[in-house]
Amino acid sequence: MKSARAIAVLGSGSDVGKSLVTAGLCRLLTDAGLDVVPFKAQNMANQAGVTPEGLEMPRAQILQAAACRKAPHVDMGPVLMKPVTSTGAQIVVLGKAVGVKSAREYFKDTAELSAIALSALDRLRSQHEVVVMEGAGSPVELNLWSRDYVNLRPAQHAAAALILVVDIHKGGVFAQAKGTLDLLPCEDRGRVLGVVVNRFMGDLSLFEEGIPLLEEICGVPVLAVLPHMEHGLDEEDRPIRIPLDQSPEDGKLHVGALLSPRVANTEDLAPLLCEPDVQLTWLTDPALARIQDLLILPGSKATIGDLTHHVASGMAEAVREATAKGAWVLGLCGGYQMLGSELLDEAGSEGGPRAWPGLGLLPIKTIFRSEKLTTESRVLSAWPEPGHALAGYEIHQGRTQRFWDGGEPLAQGGGPELGWRHHHACGSYLHGLLASDPWRGAFLNTVRQDRKLPTQPIRVADPLEARLDRWALHLQAHLRPGAWNRILAVVKRL
Repeated sequence: MKSARAIAVLGSGSDVGKSLVTAGLCRLLTDAGLDVVPFKAQNMANQAGVTPEGLEMPRAQILQAAACRKAPHVDMGPVLMKPVTSTGAQIVVLGKAVGVKSAREYFKDTAELSAIALSALDRLRSQHEVVVMEGAGSPVELNLWSRDYVNLRPAQHAAAALILVVDIHKGGVFAQAKGTLDLLPCEDRGRVLGVVVNRFMGDLSLFEEGIPLLEEICGVPVLAVLPHMEHGLDEEDRPIRIPLDQSPEDGKLHVGALLSPRVANTEDLAPLLCEPDVQLTWLTDPALARIQDLLILPGSKATIGDLTHHVASGMAEAVREATAKGAWVLGLCGGYQMLGSELLDEAGSEGGPRAWPGLGLLPIKTIFRSEKLTTESRVLSAWPEPGHALAGYEIHQGRTQRFWDGGEPLAQGGGPELGWRHHHACGSYLHGLLASDPWRGAFLNTVRQDRKLPTQPIRVADPLEARLDRWALHLQAHLRPGAWNRILAVVKRL
């Protein structure tokens, strides 16, 4: 079978929008009738998910696979680095954790991981028509070229056409584009399709005169100028975009999510955005935590490390005080573990202390082991109402068990290994718990009634398919004249 055509979406730096531009292109090319798959050789992020085979991979590539209307496969994101300390990360290769390395150890020799990633790319190219590749950071970090197997090396390997994404909201968009293109090697510079200007805010007509200037100094077309959009989609290396430390508004159900250095899988919070009476904010201020109706402790890549952060900041004590005064608290995955009485890191997988007391709000304890559990899960709820279908995934190294008597399971036939509730505290390992509209509605109405607020009907959260279509149409609507034909000419060789 012929090798697939390839497009590499590179960026002028980190967090310029490469992941979402890639996802948008994946959806548009798929809708054009092509067999498309995403690929990113190596991803550094704590946002991870699980494939149908029970293997771990980056959520950015899971999102991009969904944009291609395909099940995610580890070849799409073969190497994942999950930071656990400021200088160390857990390395996940083809869906399996293989240990923790310091940055110095990791960059000492990347040849083996590079070979694994390129083999994964070759498998995708042999099985599909088009591969849309995503880079990482900037492709022109000259001191890293010998070790970088995420940007130019896979693009060169696949003879991929290049699209450069720049972020006008950061400022200096002309320097971003020209500086990056000028530093590309000549053989790569010749494969550049054009530039995508991302995150424009304000009156788009004000940049019209800037487009020909950018094209003149860069020598390539501007493919699109994308206005900022609240898309509601996963982003590779940042928590979900919600307000930070927002003061409570009257008449709202006040929900605060604790923000920590290694917070992970924050897409879990997205379904709350469909609830009109919910005011959702990230919290770093303990004083604000004390006046919430519901506190949420999201997932964490370094549970004990993040828990020690909450203790040092005063947030842990604020959570205890809030629940003592009647607030509710929900822990998800690592947040669930924090709500227990004790955390023991026997395997040294957390990158922090080997033992730490939990918040003591649930009658559980967690022991961290070397083997990670990664699986998709489907169960029926037992609390707050029985029989609601719950579907999602689990990804954790901790194993949780009863520590003292009290409370009840969240799922039928389950126990603390899946989720538990005691008084006003509950938690679960199930990522996707809040995505069950009936369960979320029943849970929030329990909180509302307890806080003397009106109950609400079940709301339907914005489905992923609708969000992907909305984003792809946004990208399509802002392509410059001739840009789409230029892209199709590469993948179809018109």
